[in-house]
Amino acid sequence: MSKFTLRLHHASGIDPVEEVLSDVQDEFEARELARMRLLLTRDFSHVELHSLGAPLETFARDSEA
Repeated sequence: MSKFTLRLHHASGIDPVEEVLSDVQDEFEARELARMRLLLTRDFSHVELHSLGAPLETFARDSEA
């Protein structure tokens, strides 16, 4: 089981998508990947980063994006 997962919340309000960050063991790398995932996909309003199932941080899209 991976240490980190992302919960991607759609801007349209449909159910969030969960993605496993395979082979990521470093918290810094997990945070950067969460930010990049949000920036590269306009479908999501915000991303929750989880570590071992517990919420770690939430990244939200800027309102101007």
